[in-house]
Parts: sequence; C-alpha cells; structure tokens
Amino acid sequence: MQQPEIKELRVFFQPMNRVVTVPAGTSLFSAIALAGIAIEGICGGKGTCGKCRVILTRGSCQEAPASDSGCRLTKKEEEQGYHLACQVKVTEDAEFTIPVESRIDSPQILITRTGITGGIDPAVKRYRVDMSPSDGLPFASRSVRFAGYSGMRPRMSDEKYNKLLATDIPRSATLSESRPTPVLLGISPADESIPLYGIAVDLGTTTVVGCLVCLDTGEILATGSTLNRQITYGEELLTRIAYASSPEGLITLQKSAAESINDVIGTLSLVSGIKSADIVDVCIAGNTVMNHLLCGLDPRYLELTDVPVSRLPIKKSAQDLGLDVHPESGVYCLPNVSRFVGGDAVGDMITAGVHFSDELSLIVDLGTNGEIVLGNRNWAASVSCASGPAFEGAGIRSGMRAMKGAIDHVWVNPDTGAISWSTIGSAQARGICGSGIIDLGVAMVETGALDFAGKLNFRHPKVLSSPEGPEFILVPATETGTGWDIVITQQDIDYLMDSKAAACGAIAVLLKRYKCTVWDVRHLYLAGAFGAYTDIQNAVRFGILPRFPVATVHALGNGSLSGAYATLVSMQNR
Repeated sequence: MQQPEIKELRVFFQPMNRVVTVPAGTSLFSAIALAGIAIEGICGGKGTCGKCRVILTRGSCQEAPASDSGCRLTKKEEEQGYHLACQVKVTEDAEFTIPVESRIDSPQILITRTGITGGIDPAVKRYRVDMSPSDGLPFASRSVRFAGYSGMRPRMSDEKYNKLLATDIPRSATLSESRPTPVLLGISPADESIPLYGIAVDLGTTTVVGCLVCLDTGEILATGSTLNRQITYGEELLTRIAYASSPEGLITLQKSAAESINDVIGTLSLVSGIKSADIVDVCIAGNTVMNHLLCGLDPRYLELTDVPVSRLPIKKSAQDLGLDVHPESGVYCLPNVSRFVGGDAVGDMITAGVHFSDELSLIVDLGTNGEIVLGNRNWAASVSCASGPAFEGAGIRSGMRAMKGAIDHVWVNPDTGAISWSTIGSAQARGICGSGIIDLGVAMVETGALDFAGKLNFRHPKVLSSPEGPEFILVPATETGTGWDIVITQQDIDYLMDSKAAACGAIAVLLKRYKCTVWDVRHLYLAGAFGAYTDIQNAVRFGILPRFPVATVHALGNGSLSGAYATLVSMQNR
C-alpha cells in the first residue's frame, strides 16, 4: 500500500524573521530548534517549566491536552494567544512571535584569567630530528630519534615516516602526548619559529567558554563563549541523559556539544587571526554527564545509585569528536570523580590549589547541580547535591539567566525601607537572576514581606493575592521590558527554601562525615557565577551557606576553565 504523502508546512518566527519548513505534526519546539533559535526550555519539552512561551500571530496549531503535572498558562496569557512551544504541533502554515522573556541572548558569562603552578610544560612540543650517520647507507636503513624526547615511540603514518627519512636537512618534529599513544603531528624546518597553539574549554551544561593559548609561553591570546546547543534538548542533566537513551539521541547530543565547541573555536580563530588547523591540543573540563555526551559514551548508567565511575581522564582525537582543529590533535578531558562530581570540580581544585595547602579548605560550586569539596594536601572528599536551578534563575516565575535585563542585585534603603534594584546592562527589567533572587529574599525578610517561616505576609503593601496564590510584586508591569509584573510567588519561596536546604545540608553532611566544624575551615572558595556575583553576607543570611567564622573567602571565578588551562600548559597538572 502506498504511504500517504506528508504535507510540508512553513513556520515563520518573529522578530527574528526566520522561516523553516517542517512536516505536518512536528512539535513547534523542534521547529524552533531547526530554525537555530535559542529558547528557554528547562524541562526539555515536558511542559512542566512553562518557560518556552510563544505567541501565535497567524494560522493555527494543535494544542496537546494539559496534564496534571504540566504547567498551565494563565487565562490572560491564553487570551493573548500564548502557547507553550513544547505542547504545540504544527498543523498548517503559521507565524509565531517569540517574546523577549522566552529568548536566550546576551548571557552574562564569567571568563577568568587563569594561572598555573609551576612552569610551562605542555603535552605538545617540538623536538630536533637527529638521524644516524649515513655511512653510505640508504635513507631507509638509517635510524631516527628526537633529541630530548624519552617517551614511547610515537605513532606516525607511512607518509610522515618516509618524509623523516627523505633528507638530511635539519628539521623539527611536533609530537603530542595528549592521546594514549604519542603521535607525530608534523615535520617542519628546524629554524621555523611558528608557535604551537592549544585551547582550554569549559564545557558547561548551559554555556561553553574557551581560551586560545600559546603553548610555548602560556599566554592567553583570545577568549570566547557561546551557549551549549544541547539546551534545545533539555537544560537538566537527567533530561539529557533521557534524550541520549537512544543511539540517535546520543549522536545528536554529541554533535551538539562538538558544534558548540566549534563555535567557540571559530570565534577564537577570527579574533586572533590564527587558523583553527594550527591548534594542536585541546583540554576540556566538564561535569560527568557532559564528558560522556561529548565523547559519545552512553550516560544511562549514571542514573543508578552508587554506580562506579571511571576516574581515568578521557583521551580522544579531535577528528573522532568532530572538532575543527588539527585532525590529529589530542583531546584531554579532565577526569570524573563520581556520577555528579566531574572534571569541572577537579578544575576547581586545581585552580584553588587545595592539594598544596596544609590548611583545611572548602570549595562550593553551586548551579543546577551543587558540587562541594573538602580537604587539604593530604586528603579530599566531595559531595554533590540537587540544589536545583533556582540559583540560576530557573524554576522561578519571573526567574531568568544572568542576561541583559536581568535584575542582578536588590537592596533596602535603611531609612525608608524602600526596595531598589539594578539590572545587567542597565536595561529595562525582564526578570530576576540568581544573585538578585538571593538579595531579594533577604530584602523581603528585612521589610517584613516574608516571615520567619518563609510565608509571604499580606500586611506588606507589595504582597498581593493572585489566582495562583500570594505574590510579592518587585517591579510592576508598566516598568518592565516584557509588559508583565516581575514577582516572587509563595511557590517560588518554597522552591528556594528547598534549594538552599539542599546546599547548606550537603555542606553540613560533608563536615559531619569527616568530623570537622565550621571553625576548622580556613579557606572558603566560591566557584563560578555564584561566587563572583552573589553577596556572600546575603547568602549566609538567607541560609545557603553556614557562617565560617575564621575562613578567608575567595571568589574562585571560572575554576573549570582555569583547570582546563592549567592542564593544557602543564603536564605536572595533568
């Protein structure tokens, strides 16, 4: 029987002015991804986060039946034509507007200038080629060695081997020890002075950050960043593991990770004027799931409790992963520790230098997944916690990433009790990000809008009733860039209480397990955007962190990128 022909439909997206052709019945969320548009989608298309709002402006679409666990739009939003992209199927030619609150753009990305302990000793070096005396022997009968090199015999193609034997002209060989077996990358005249280049990459769940480095000197030549293309398939790690449960899904996520890194490589090449093919080494720090997905390893076993995870660094070739650098370049992924403590936490440790200190240190890296490390030069222990994406602005009614227009800080006038705020880029407020949420929680307590039990107080003039329950109005709709009130609801407060309890509880568990107290910790390292932008005193007052009375607090910055850089330029750090 002849299969019925599937109708092709055109879907327009504004204000990007993009159009994509898809088969009838395609999910609108998939069509948006096909159009190359970055849109919020924390739940990965399950309909539970309510962040992928779009507005139907022309045509019609098929709405999926609402489930009890799904996120429902308000009646006002439905009247204005709002839909959740992941709950809509395209049934005819249509046009949608993606409102400003649903777009992902202009992220505030933390890039830290990095440093290392010790000298420059990269995995890729040049060595002088020495050949045995001819003594009348043909070239093919003579031996070749690399002056100063004492490692395993490097692999090389027949073409390169014959090139080595072809002449007595002084030459240099570029050898890479980044892969399990050393590899001969190239042969050049002995007097050639072209530098060797490498890149260090922080492969984050949300963002990918990289820096281009001169391997001869350790100098950082350029930095670049982009959003991780895997966001389209879910922002949570477990969502991505589920997506990768099929071979096709795993291939898709592997390509997305590689393409994201290639976007950064392209930026670095453009800014520096250096050809990507001249990049001969790559070091990547990412969490355990990101490492698996980038390297095409099935991550499904990571869902199992107490499953053992290899602590050996993953070594691949750039060609195998599809990276736009020298095809025989090695790719070194910082090793994982456990299911939810990965190479990014190892990078934090290297950056903090915990393994060199006699004093007890605590590293706290809070994101969707919280990673906490306790230790000194003699020992180290770690724990992870599901702190949730609240501190990244997700899961909160008016929450958003640290992007342009996000409220990043909130404070109270001590004389008047008035609450003020600032936004990233001094733009009109679009929502509130993690650092602003923490500040706001403290401000609400100070002004009486939030009581000791974490309940909104109707006696405060800014606490009003809504169909979804009580809410605190921080910015009225007339003053926002979206036309919607920026609010904190009682449900948001409950979620924040769970998140802060997870983080503070994990720290307490780790200290208790190793019979330490807050008085024993001498150095507190706060990694990532949490440490760079959050008011630490407010984090303590809000209950995210305990108070460490004698500890020196250090903002670690992007410890993951710093760790990748350290292993790029130093074999000792590897």
